[in-house]
Amino acid sequence: MSVGAAAPLSVTAAVAQPPTPEEVEQARRAAQASAAAAAAAQQRLEAAQAQLDAVASEANEALERYQQAVEAHQAAQQREVEEQTRLDAAETALSRGQDDLGRWASQAYRSAEVMPQYTGMVRLLQRSATDETAQAMAIAQRLGASRNNAVTDYEMAQRRQAEAAERAVEARQTSQARAEQASKAKKVVDALVAQQSAQVKDLSALQTAATGVARDDATRADNLATARAVADAEAAAAAARAAAEAQAAAEAQARSAASSALDATSAGAGPSTGGDCAGSSTAGYPNGLIPRSALCPLWGASGHVLRVDAAEAFNRLSQAYAQEFSQPMCVTDSYRTLTEQIDVKRRKPGLAATPGTSRHGLGIAVDLGCGVQNFGSPQFIWLKRNAALFGWLHPAWAERANGPFEPWHWEYTG
Repeated sequence: MSVGAAAPLSVTAAVAQPPTPEEVEQARRAAQASAAAAAAAQQRLEAAQAQLDAVASEANEALERYQQAVEAHQAAQQREVEEQTRLDAAETALSRGQDDLGRWASQAYRSAEVMPQYTGMVRLLQRSATDETAQAMAIAQRLGASRNNAVTDYEMAQRRQAEAAERAVEARQTSQARAEQASKAKKVVDALVAQQSAQVKDLSALQTAATGVARDDATRADNLATARAVADAEAAAAAARAAAEAQAAAEAQARSAASSALDATSAGAGPSTGGDCAGSSTAGYPNGLIPRSALCPLWGASGHVLRVDAAEAFNRLSQAYAQEFSQPMCVTDSYRTLTEQIDVKRRKPGLAATPGTSRHGLGIAVDLGCGVQNFGSPQFIWLKRNAALFGWLHPAWAERANGPFEPWHWEYTG
């Protein structure tokens, strides 16, 4: 070896030791335990999904029964008012008839007629039984044709008043019964919705355990932020279109430029969330003839409006939906004017309601897209499991097995 030469290095290669039989068996048992845990979690998840679907369906049906009970109560209230009006008119007619007979009796008395002959007429005035009408008619014949008519009119007024009173009592009882039914239906709905809400939370936890995918608050917040960006972009586009329309109106009508621009802008843009819309009561407006000023816009659905309470509930539902699907619910149809109902009926006679009877015309129904329109899609299933929590339902007539099949049609009950 020469001076300064480096001494050779002795290198020993590191060789991994093979696992012992005990380690292999331990790993195998761990894998089996993990698989068993995952399978058990999946079974719990499927059971929870089935339970949620069942209670969601039950809540949906309960909401529909509540809706029917409320409408029946409203109809009964209207009938009660009408029957009371008829009763008031009958009471007025009866009072006039009584006054007329009183005048005829007074005249007869002053003409020295024998009073016992007028017993029947007096009893009529006291609303006695009408079996003495023949006697009263005989007396009235001696008093002349006009007095005969007075007795006949009075007897008819008596019958009408009695019938009207009976109908008014019946209408009042029916209204009270319908009110009780609506109250009971509301209690059932509230209990089922509370149960549904708890099961939705349980299902979310089980999904995390079964799939290992954490849908935490941050994830939901990110999804909602994405959806808000979509909604804001759509609102900005709507505002731009409104501004363009206002500008065109200003150029076409120079004298009314300011008012035209203001009206077009306020009508087209609207708030991005719809949360600050006051609207107004739609009571008294016929189906399809509600003014737009009484309705409120839908979040992320430019140009679509609903009744105030329906819009507020829909916007909350849409934001919950956005946390899952990163976009607002896609609305293809909302409030329909009577003219629009007629047009839809002409184009889709087998699907559209009779014009003037559509729930779209009341501002409490929407048609949805972006997946919801497909039965069994994740979006449709999510709505079936969650819509009732916000007062929305998929009506029974729109289900697959019950006539027209419209998975896209949803209604608000409150």
